[in-house]
Amino acid sequence: MSEINNFNANLELQHIYLEVYSERYSHLRTFLESYYCYQHGLVTKQGKPDWIQIFNIGKRTVAAHHIQERKLLVREMIMPLSVLTGYLKTLVRDDEATIDNIKTIIDEHLEYVIMTREEYNTLVDAGLKESMPAGYYQASEASYRCINARFDVVGITLLA
Repeated sequence: MSEINNFNANLELQHIYLEVYSERYSHLRTFLESYYCYQHGLVTKQGKPDWIQIFNIGKRTVAAHHIQERKLLVREMIMPLSVLTGYLKTLVRDDEATIDNIKTIIDEHLEYVIMTREEYNTLVDAGLKESMPAGYYQASEASYRCINARFDVVGITLLA
């Protein structure tokens, strides 16, 4: 990562910290996406975050693998924003909301999946747009803490 992208990623991380610490979560998606773009060098010629480039590096589903036309595809966080926000709220509750702890959670859970519109609709219809399946939270389940759980439940296969 270039020095300027590293600087900007750290700046976005500080924005995220301030929002989380102040318990203002409404703009979190924008800051997270900018952080992700800077972390992965997805920037315009002017050095601004370029979310469109996520389509080039995001994890693809088997069905989306050969599709190049962006209009036919959807980018989706692998971990729903509401669940990621829940992890950050837990840090605040436990008085552990440090920049390092926030960075760890984001780096472990923020990734994008590129899927077809049909797969996206399947996810939405299953009620998994903003939540993880119950098995994700149950230690006795095979999908416990599995980041792909909501895709697995509806039969969406991610490429390795």
